[in-house]
Amino acid sequence: MSFLQLINRTLNSSRSLILFVIFAGFVFVRTTLLPLSHDDYSYAFVWDGAHGGNLEAMQFGSPEVESRQRVDSLNDIVRSMESHYFTWGGRIFAHAIAQFFIWLGKPVFDVANTIMFVFLLLTIINLANTWLKISRKAVVWIFLSLFLFAACSLTSMIWLTGSCNYMWMSFFQLFFVTPYVKALRSHEAGNSALNVALMILLGLLAGWSNEAGSLATVCLTIFLVGMCKAQGIFRSWMPAGLAALTVGCAFLMFAPGNFARLAFAHPNFAYTEELFFEHLTGGFDRVVGADLLALIPMFVYFLRREGGALNTAEILMLAFATAGLLVPAAMLFSPEFNMRVSVPSLAFVLVASTSAILELERRRFSFSLQLPKKILRGVSATLTTILFAYFVTFIYVDISIFNAARRQVRYIERNEQYDPIQLPPMPIRHRFEKIHGDRSAVPYLKHFAGVIDNPNFCLNMLVAQYYGVRHVVAVDD
Repeated sequence: MSFLQLINRTLNSSRSLILFVIFAGFVFVRTTLLPLSHDDYSYAFVWDGAHGGNLEAMQFGSPEVESRQRVDSLNDIVRSMESHYFTWGGRIFAHAIAQFFIWLGKPVFDVANTIMFVFLLLTIINLANTWLKISRKAVVWIFLSLFLFAACSLTSMIWLTGSCNYMWMSFFQLFFVTPYVKALRSHEAGNSALNVALMILLGLLAGWSNEAGSLATVCLTIFLVGMCKAQGIFRSWMPAGLAALTVGCAFLMFAPGNFARLAFAHPNFAYTEELFFEHLTGGFDRVVGADLLALIPMFVYFLRREGGALNTAEILMLAFATAGLLVPAAMLFSPEFNMRVSVPSLAFVLVASTSAILELERRRFSFSLQLPKKILRGVSATLTTILFAYFVTFIYVDISIFNAARRQVRYIERNEQYDPIQLPPMPIRHRFEKIHGDRSAVPYLKHFAGVIDNPNFCLNMLVAQYYGVRHVVAVDD
């Protein structure tokens, strides 16, 4: 089944369509309500690598150095990402997308991000099994895993710059491996010049995405190519795609800007055993914990599985689960452990988990306990009500954040004559802070956009320039 056929099947299945509409609506509302924040303001301007860039290394001392030019054209984005690549980092594909949407305006991104979320769900389902019907249980499990289990789901799926770096890149990574999986499941594959050209393009995009996810994709693709060769369905586009993927990953990993940023943020950096254990207990444990929760259906499947050799579906389950766990494993050897990789990690894991759900349904295995139907219906209704109420609380807090941010923007615009403009803490409803954690924007937005009490801090300077004032500064009540 092609990706377009899967979309058509979704649209023609009323119950599946209702679920997609509900989940997409949740993502759209939350994306709309989250204002521009933190690095969004840095990427609203052309990256000025000659003067330290637009983040922590931003140089000060004269108006020429402190000012930045707003992104106002595609040419500005090209110039910006060229400078970014050589002075700060290799993720020019993700950041170019972010700059593009910041230039066009937040409402355009709100729609695009929702569409990308739906595409990610469809890609996971398509990879899980290309010939089975869409499972409503699988759709629900994917959604709950991403928004209940994932660490930092807000900053990697809802926040503009974060979503472009993690959720969007997860889609490109999974979309790239789809032809390999389709060939293995159907035991056939086309072989044309167009296939080669498309796979080279997709390989570059998937490889030039984010570091840990790109490495996992390379490892998974090597395994898939080996499987295709072993099954006699090896085609020229397969090594071409793998080569392009590897090249994209190399350009990402060995960008001169990565080394420049490392020298700035971690002078004389040396990887140590202490740093390894710090990562192990300061991020790796939570990301892997989320993966293991998401893999529960796969564990159930293998516990109920009878003996015998593994079939293709089961081998692919294990391959995608391993690829997902490779993402946090790769981060163990990074100077910093970023828990936003939880979403790329879960994206791979959920292919395995969803495939297990589909296989369990196909074999008519039940997840239900041996309880009377009335009790099961009651438990299901209660659980559904609790989850619905829980997700509504996010919208409740997001509305508060949206209104608070809008009021502070108006406050900045009304008080442009003052220097600096003092911004008190954001008046956000905190009553669900303990159950939301980092799934909400509350921990990140004590003050508007993340500004601090130093008016010359890079973010403060860029927020001020964005709204046409001289300085803004955070103050406590």
